[in-house]
Amino acid sequence: MPTKHINDSTWRLIEKETVKAVVETREPVKDTDVLNWLIMRGLKNIEKEDYKELKKDEKK
Repeated sequence: MPTKHINDSTWRLIEKETVKAVVETREPVKDTDVLNWLIMRGLKNIEKEDYKELKKDEKK
């Protein structure tokens, strides 16, 4: 599996989502699974117009 760096602020958001997933499912959930779920959901929902807005937000 390729290794990529995720900035600390983004990783903290992944950790918060992991806690939500554990509470909601009442089962252990790996943070890497949550990361994968979020990526896959985002890939299903992203539109080409979103890229310009995301890039603009990144510069802020």
